[in-house]
Parts: sequence; structure tokens; C-alpha cells
Amino acid sequence: MKIFLDTSVLSDEKLFTLTQDVVLHRSNGDQFFVSSITHFEILWGYMTAHQSPENYEEFLRAIPVEVVPRTGQGAEQAANLKPAVVQVLDALIASTVKKYNGRIWTFDRDFLRFLPKSSVRILGR
Repeated sequence: MKIFLDTSVLSDEKLFTLTQDVVLHRSNGDQFFVSSITHFEILWGYMTAHQSPENYEEFLRAIPVEVVPRTGQGAEQAANLKPAVVQVLDALIASTVKKYNGRIWTFDRDFLRFLPKSSVRILGR
């Protein structure tokens, strides 16, 4: 299965626990991805907080997790979802998940607005 990791699960304090879960699923043949939108959000957060993204970058290398690009078709699909302004980035991420016929791991229930329940795994906080 292709699993996308949302911004909400990639904070420094959650990376250790997430890594354990990802390793378990990788042993079952699952592949892990981050959309370019999520990648931007994570790096933007580190930069605006004046912190190093070292832990996040090491996580991407160690697992490994591929960062997948946006496409014009994905942007069109996201626009067709007609998201509220505050949900534009989630709609773009959801369209990437759809394109790859994947599933997203998140803490954010807003993805249920854009994806079927079977494509969204809400992780416990």
C-alpha cells in the first residue's frame, strides 16, 4: 500500500513513535510518501521557528520516504473539491493521495472531507 504522511504526524516530538509504526508497516511491503505540499509545510515550519530540519530530513533518508511532486492534473482535482481557503493545502495533499491511489496517515479529520474514510487513517494523539 502507498501511505502518505501528513504534516500533522511529522513533528519532531512524534517522529520517534511514527518511525516505529512505519518500520512495522514497511516490513509488510507498504511504501511511504510525503507530498511536496507537506514537505513545504514541514520545512516552512522549521525555517519560521529558526530550527534545523535535521531530524525530519534524517527520517526521510532512514525510512526511506519519497517526496512526490504536484501535477497540473492534481491541482485541477484539488480545485474541483472546492475547499475553503483554510483547507486549500489539505485539498492539494488529498489530490496527491488520490492520484497514487494511496492512504494518508494524519491527525487531521479534515481529510475526510476530501477522501473516502478507507483512505484516511486518523492516528491517536
